[in-house]
Amino acid sequence: MKFLVVSDSHGNDEILQDLYSQYPNMDYYLHAGDSQSSSMVIYPFDSVYGNCDFYDFDRCRRIKTPLGDVFMKHFPTLNSIEAKGVKFFIHGHTHRYSLKEEDGIIIICPGSISIPRDGTIGTYVIMDIDEKEAEINVYELNSKNILTSIKI
Repeated sequence: MKFLVVSDSHGNDEILQDLYSQYPNMDYYLHAGDSQSSSMVIYPFDSVYGNCDFYDFDRCRRIKTPLGDVFMKHFPTLNSIEAKGVKFFIHGHTHRYSLKEEDGIIIICPGSISIPRDGTIGTYVIMDIDEKEAEINVYELNSKNILTSIKI
């Protein structure tokens, strides 16, 4: 299962389409909120609702994988009910990329692809999950340099 994950595009829909054209063979295109655009405009990205969104997206999204669930919402908090069965927690909101493991859950923030607050020009995540392992990489926009990664 291959995932392309972004967040906080804030109306910059061209970046989403550029990423889609660079990575046309992903299984999932996920947006962790604050697209400020409709689902039709950001297609094929599937978004959750962010605090700056005007459209009626779901508050969260759960996807089953062989290693455990991917759970995505905009805000960086995960309660005990949401965490049940979760191996990968994706969030946005901070505009700063991060990738870490806490209590057996990989916490992923793709940062912002249009208004970063982490000294980059924008970031996104590619996740590759199969039956035995997962590799998660945070990439800088344009250069495609890997800024951090986790392999489990």
